[in-house]
Amino acid sequence: MTLAVLEVIRQCLFSRKLNTENMELKYEIEADWILLTTCNFRCSYCFFSPSDLGAKMVVQGTNEQWAEGFNATGKTWLLHITGGEPTIYPDFVGLCEQLSRNHYLSINSNISHQCIDSFAERIDPKRVHFINASVHYDVRQKKAGIDAFIERVQKLRRHDFTVLVSAVMTPKMVVEFPEISKYFESHGVALIPKVLRGTYLGKKYPSEYSKDEESLILEYLAESARKYAPIVGKMGESATIDMLSDGPYLKSKNDDYRGKLCGSGYNFVKIEIDGTVVQCGAGRSLGNILLNNVTFQRAPQACETSYCPYFCKKYTSPQFTRMCKREGNPFITSLFARMRKILF
Repeated sequence: MTLAVLEVIRQCLFSRKLNTENMELKYEIEADWILLTTCNFRCSYCFFSPSDLGAKMVVQGTNEQWAEGFNATGKTWLLHITGGEPTIYPDFVGLCEQLSRNHYLSINSNISHQCIDSFAERIDPKRVHFINASVHYDVRQKKAGIDAFIERVQKLRRHDFTVLVSAVMTPKMVVEFPEISKYFESHGVALIPKVLRGTYLGKKYPSEYSKDEESLILEYLAESARKYAPIVGKMGESATIDMLSDGPYLKSKNDDYRGKLCGSGYNFVKIEIDGTVVQCGAGRSLGNILLNNVTFQRAPQACETSYCPYFCKKYTSPQFTRMCKREGNPFITSLFARMRKILF
C-alpha cells in the first residue's frame, strides 16, 4: 500500500474529528427540517406565500414520537430546524429537549417568541451548533421591537449559545446597514449581511443587485467576518447556513450542482412537515421519521437538481462525498479497522 493511499485513508478517518474538536460535533447525517410554514412575521422577501405563513399549525407527532423516530434510524443527526417560525410550534422547547439528548440542533429563528428565554435556560448549548437569529428589521420596528431582539441575543450568549445575527440585504437595507449595524454594535451585537435570494418587489435577487450594491455587501461581509472570527473559531466547523461566505453568491448567480457527486439521501436529507424524508430538491421519498421506515442511499450520487446553495455547497464538497465506510463489504471494513488501529 502506497503512502499516498495511506494518506487518503488517514484524512478520511480524521476528517470529522479535525473539524469538530472544539465542539465535538459528531453526527452522521444532517437534515434541513421544515417544522412548519406558519410564522408570526410577514416579511416581504419570504419564500413562503401569505397563505402558508398563516396556515393553521398541525402537530404531526408528540415530542416523544419525533425523538423515537430519529433514534430508530440508528444515526446521530444534526437537525437544522426551520420554518416558518419554529419557536411558535407547540412546546418547542420540550421538543428540543427530547431531540438534543441524542442529536445535535441548529435553529433558524426570528427569536421573537418568549419560549426563547426558556430555551436558553433548559437546553444544553453543547448540543446546539448555532442559532441563526434573523433581525427582519422592518417588521421588528412595527412589531416586536429591536431592543427586545437584542436582549434575547444577549441572554442566549450568556448561556453559551453560538448566535449568528443576520439581516437580509434588501436594497433599502444595503443603504441603511452601516447606521443600523452601529446601533446593534453599541449593544455588543454584530450584524451579518445575508444575500437576498428570490423575488422581492418584482425583481429576482441576487441578479438584480447593482454593482454598487454588490460592492457594499462585500465590504459589509468582510467586516462581519472579522468581527465574528472569534465566535466562528470555536464552532468546530462552519455553520451550514454560512452567511459569512455569501460573497461568491453575488457573482455566481446561477450555481448549478447537477452532475456533481452529492451526499443528498446519504448524509443529508430534507424533512417535510409531516415527517416525510426526501432526497433534497429531487423530492424522492426515503420514508417517514414518524413511521420509522426511513431508508437512506448507500452512497453519494450525482446531483439531479438544485436545492439550497448552503446545503448544496456543503454536501458536494469532498469531505461529505468521500466514502469513509463501505457498508456490507467485509474486506473494506476489515481494512479500515486495521488502518484505524495503526494510525491511532
